[in-house]
Amino acid sequence: LTIADEVNPHLLNDAELTHPEDLAPALGASDSGLNTSSVITVNSQCADDALNALESDQGPDVVLYFAHRAALSCDGENAQPALTRLLEEGLKSGLGIVVLHHGLYVDFINRGAKAELLHLLGAESDSIEWNTETGQRVINVAGEHFITSNGVIYEEEATFTGSTDINAGTYPAFSNLPDELYEITRLHEVVGETRTSLFASDSGDERILGYVLQRNGWSGRVVAYQPGEYQPNALDNRDGPNFQILVNALYFTVHGSD
Repeated sequence: LTIADEVNPHLLNDAELTHPEDLAPALGASDSGLNTSSVITVNSQCADDALNALESDQGPDVVLYFAHRAALSCDGENAQPALTRLLEEGLKSGLGIVVLHHGLYVDFINRGAKAELLHLLGAESDSIEWNTETGQRVINVAGEHFITSNGVIYEEEATFTGSTDINAGTYPAFSNLPDELYEITRLHEVVGETRTSLFASDSGDERILGYVLQRNGWSGRVVAYQPGEYQPNALDNRDGPNFQILVNALYFTVHGSD
């Protein structure tokens, strides 16, 4: 189940922008690397089908959350509290959630409307830069973790000076050019949680780009990955690192590394 919406602050053309309707065909394609029985996309601004799917006894194994905006029902009522509750219940019962790109971003029109969900998902992002000169460097700080290593090719090495959760060192990396940078990313941490940092960047301020999160009482897990604005890198290049990371994340939330 994909919950998604679209914004285009940089006025990209159709071939450049990752649209919500592009996700299901890419992930359901024969060359995606996934074996899926059903891939559906629901607009966050008419979220009834998503709520119904999450309430179903035969709900999704994994939710791909790619929504800037807080959820509305199809009659325009606030559906964000219901969505947050159902996702939290899902995590407790084994649901996987992959948060792609602007899923981590605050609601840019109704700031604070996604706050409870972003705390559940473990982080929030703010402030954007569209960088067409150097793009964004994606640094694998998780070694041989399934998400960062399975089928992912790195063409660079990067020296990372380190942060609270990431040791200083030299790591494999690749660069996305162009890319949308989220210059501010704030983690929402809970006592007793288990969080594995997957990716970081030193493009602009050093910051985390991806992680795996589990908390007490959850049987499921959250995976977040920030790059995703530019469709040729995010979806069209099936052999590229970004698409492989997304596929790995979806698989890992359901199956682990088995």
